[in-house]
Parts: sequence; C-alpha cells; structure tokens
Amino acid sequence: MRKVSVIVPVYNTQKELGRCLYSIQNQTYKNLEIICIDDGSTDGSEDIVDIFAKEDKRFTVVHQKNMGESGARNVGLKIATGDIIAFCDCDDWIESDTYEALMKEMDQYDLDISAGGWMKETSKGAEKIHNIRPVTEDVFDQLQLLEYLYKRDFYRGMAYMWNKLYKRELLKRGGENSILFDESLTLGGDVVFLAKAALNVQKVKYIDRALYHYCQREGSGCHTKDVAKLRDWIRAYEIIIEMFTLRGVDQEIINYTKRFLAYHSSNAAEIALNQGLTDAKNEFQNFMRLYEKEYTELNADYPERIQRYRQLLET
Repeated sequence: MRKVSVIVPVYNTQKELGRCLYSIQNQTYKNLEIICIDDGSTDGSEDIVDIFAKEDKRFTVVHQKNMGESGARNVGLKIATGDIIAFCDCDDWIESDTYEALMKEMDQYDLDISAGGWMKETSKGAEKIHNIRPVTEDVFDQLQLLEYLYKRDFYRGMAYMWNKLYKRELLKRGGENSILFDESLTLGGDVVFLAKAALNVQKVKYIDRALYHYCQREGSGCHTKDVAKLRDWIRAYEIIIEMFTLRGVDQEIINYTKRFLAYHSSNAAEIALNQGLTDAKNEFQNFMRLYEKEYTELNADYPERIQRYRQLLET
C-alpha cells in the first residue's frame, strides 16, 4: 500500500480547520502522512494542528512565519515522503473514502494523476459541480487533460489542483522538486502548478463523484479586491501562455488560456473602476484589448459575456 502525503497549508481558519483535519484523519485509506504547515496563524489554528499531531503520529506539523499559501505548500512538498501527493485546503473537507477511491484507480492503471469530482459549498448551500460534456471513463493522455482543464465551460469538474492525486515521480520529472509553487505570486500559484504538472503527465483518470468539498468564503483569495493581488492572477496566466507556447501545446488550448487571462483582466478592471483606480483600470483594459479576439471568439455562445466585456472596455 503506497503512502499518500497530504499537504494542508493552514492559516487562520479556526472554525473550519477541525472539520478539514478530521475528514483526512478518518479516511478509509490509512497509509497517510498528513503534513500541516501552519503559516503564521494567530487565531488558534496553530493550537489545533498541534492537538491532532499529539493524538495521531501520522500528522507532521511545521510552524513558520507567514509565507503565503504557495510557500507553505512548497515546504510540504519538500518534506513529504509519500509516493503520492495530495492537497487539501484548510477550510475544505473530503469524503471518507476519497483517497481509497482515487488510489484504487491510481494503482490499477499506474496513473500520473487520479482525479475526482467536487462539491461547492457556500452560505446558500451545497452544489455538485457537473461537467456539461462527459469526461471519458477511460484512461486519457496529456492533450485530453489540457482540454478538460482549459475548456472550463464544458468540464468544470476537472478544473482545480486540489481534487487530484499526483504521482510523486510526476513532480520530479526534470529534476528533484522540479515542480513547485511560484512563491512570487500571491494568487495564481496553484494554476501554474497544475499547468506544469499537466505537461508532465502520460496517464490520467477521472471519477465522476463529488469527493472534495470546496468551501467558498467571501474572505478568501479568489474574492480579493486587492489590485496588486489581481495583477498576480494575470501574471499566472501569462506564465502559462509562455510555457505552453514554448512546449508547442495545441493552439486551441493556448487560446483558451488567453481567454482566462482576458476574463481575469475584465474582473480586475471592474474592481479597479469601482475603486476609482484609473491607472490600474487602464492597465487591466490593455490586457483586455490584447486578448479581445480570443475572448470574443471563444465566448460566441455567451453574448452577455461579450456585452459586459465591451462595456468595460468603453468605460
């Protein structure tokens, strides 16, 4: 039975943290190494991880000054000893048989990545995220994975890094710790990490079950109104576009990646506009213009998106 190293970056989520750690601790798959990186918590989360570590020898806890989520994940990756890597955010939780189900596929087909579906939970309730088009039940390759990741209107269930298991070897192809999180990005390090991993894969499989529960909080990074952090979202997709171009990735996939950059630029422009930050708004609008062609062509079935986009460009 191969060991799964579960990396949990922890920062000030006292109310949700116990639920997260219990859901990992009580997995039906028992050969786990649960690495909690306390990234400078001040709300009692730092005490909660210590309690779990005292009760269960499978927990490893590192306390450190705040480095950000990417820095915390990198610490976990560098000390992990498992054959398989998993990630869980400290305010999320997983079904009790998540790792058993994903490892069964991993072992049977010698996969690089084993992925499952997920559930979005908000203050209004829970919603299983469905794929508009079906993801194949068979093993698939790198090109198919890239399509599933970047054609997100059709395949929302494949989109993120935390609903997957990664063969450790996958993250080392190209050298020891060759794939880490970009610590220069306050937001978007996860999307760059997943893109790098995707370029190394040969075999992937997907289970269409909601195994991971993503709990969306208003105070989380994806809801930030901080213009400097929003620039990092854009930079993350610039990095991916550069990387995909150098690796000769299919042009359609690159165009979908450009659409993501344009989308995040439009969100940033709208936030800057609402905050009266004219220079930032103009900067984000320049990105919007740069990728307007890809955005409008790939949103042809969504005229309301194009209308909003053009209105923001004219503001």
